[in-house]
Amino acid sequence: MDGRELENVTEIRIPFRDIDMHGHMHNAAYYAHAEAALSSLWRHRPHVVNEPSYLVRRSGCVYHRGLRYDEPARFTVNVAKVGGSSISFAVKVEARGQLVAEVEVVWVAVDPQRHTPLPLPTATREWLAAYTV
Repeated sequence: MDGRELENVTEIRIPFRDIDMHGHMHNAAYYAHAEAALSSLWRHRPHVVNEPSYLVRRSGCVYHRGLRYDEPARFTVNVAKVGGSSISFAVKVEARGQLVAEVEVVWVAVDPQRHTPLPLPTATREWLAAYTV
């Protein structure tokens, strides 16, 4: 893997706390781990003076099979779309070489005080291009 790949990939083992009474990972845990992977990538963004705040506009998940306790899982974050003030992230969840789930998270850039939409900063937009699928 090159350095960029490491920035958008998070590997975990499914903790017991995330398991439901049927032995599968809770639905909400997919979102929690996807957000953690997205946060890990986001730490590598370029510094922007007067950076906007980002709010979740929408999220969704397609489940293909349930993850189990202590199963290794790989969360890969990519950018599906960059709009004027929004970013659509696609988080692919894989285990043992097969697709387990797909999480979509849409952020919108907003003014930190008024929460009105703002255009994405150019530096952020250019950085995101490296992760666009």
